[in-house]
Amino acid sequence: MNKLEHFFLQNYLKHPKRTLMRFSFVFMVLGIILSVAILSAGLNLFEGYERTLKTVLLDSFSHITLQSQLNEYLSREQVDEAAAKLSKRKEIANISANISYSAMVQDGESIRGALIRAYYQPTGAIEPYKRYLEKGYTDLEPGAVYVGYYMAKELGKTAGDSLKVVYPQLERISMLGLFPSEHCYRIAGIYRSGYYESDRSIVIMTPQDAQALLLIDDSYSKLELRLVPAQIDNAVGLGESMKQELGARYEAIPWNYSSESLFRLIRMEKWLIFIIFSFLILIAGLNVVSAVITIIYDKKNEIAVLKTIGAATRSIKHLLFYRIAMVGVASVLLGQLLGWLLSLFIVNQNFYSLKGEVYFIDQLTIYVSPINQLIILGVSSLIIFSCILIPLKRIDRMQIMDLLRNP
Repeated sequence: MNKLEHFFLQNYLKHPKRTLMRFSFVFMVLGIILSVAILSAGLNLFEGYERTLKTVLLDSFSHITLQSQLNEYLSREQVDEAAAKLSKRKEIANISANISYSAMVQDGESIRGALIRAYYQPTGAIEPYKRYLEKGYTDLEPGAVYVGYYMAKELGKTAGDSLKVVYPQLERISMLGLFPSEHCYRIAGIYRSGYYESDRSIVIMTPQDAQALLLIDDSYSKLELRLVPAQIDNAVGLGESMKQELGARYEAIPWNYSSESLFRLIRMEKWLIFIIFSFLILIAGLNVVSAVITIIYDKKNEIAVLKTIGAATRSIKHLLFYRIAMVGVASVLLGQLLGWLLSLFIVNQNFYSLKGEVYFIDQLTIYVSPINQLIILGVSSLIIFSCILIPLKRIDRMQIMDLLRNP
């Protein structure tokens, strides 16, 4: 930037109203702010949704599942032996044996499917699911269960009510018909993780009750391992090493196998939204082109004077570029701020909520990712700069005599 450019730019910063109050300039600024705000709010909401869903899924389910290659039950001795070996690993935060099977719950004439879960902690740690129990729950003991929030809501149940659980024993079919295994349990608490599919189907009971309902001995379906946060993304490699350590009897299933495709789809949708909303900035760029052309025609006399005293065309173009680019970048930053406020409004509004059966979670959240905001700033600035430079080429074709003859 030479002295001439610096002088006029400094003068512009001292008296910006001469340009800012023009209708075309105001229209340009509003277009940039609104388009960037919509783009920023969309990415904030998508980023929050992705992170919340990942957190809920990884907190609700195991990061690595170890089960028998032949899909057989694991005895208490096998569970304790495997837990003793794996507990030495620093990557593992929690080890629990799990009994998991599908059953039905009945309330009068109403009957629906349920997912029965029972946990045994071979290392004596606290069960991970307890963080999701609502206030007022009592300790789980034989004859008591924890019920998912939406299941309890649909059945009209609260803590202290009774719930009948039915397990159809297909191997107990006789000439008199099917003899299911059924028991009534007291609801000791309500489980609410935020993951809709789990909250509408889960019933947690003690291992003793689950084994009695299933008519099995002291055995378990699988081992569930939860990793420390820094190692969650390494679940595939850790699962293979654990499988080699425990022997060919076990099969390791990391969380990536069942959930990674979902997160990949969400990331693809997020960047698809980014591309689509970027066209709004491109449309706002047309207002930038219009504003620059208007400024060039309004400043013809000044341009003629500058060329007469020997100012280079390049310096004149730089001068106009700097003035408009500063306003454009400031508009982008204001748009990002407005996008953050718009995101907060959408999250805190009460007239719309996510449908859990469609989106897996029922609450909107936001996350302002610095990387996303830098990408928005970079892409928006690039579009605006390009839209400024295109009409500035008209100055190259302006001759001094023509400018003075047609003021």
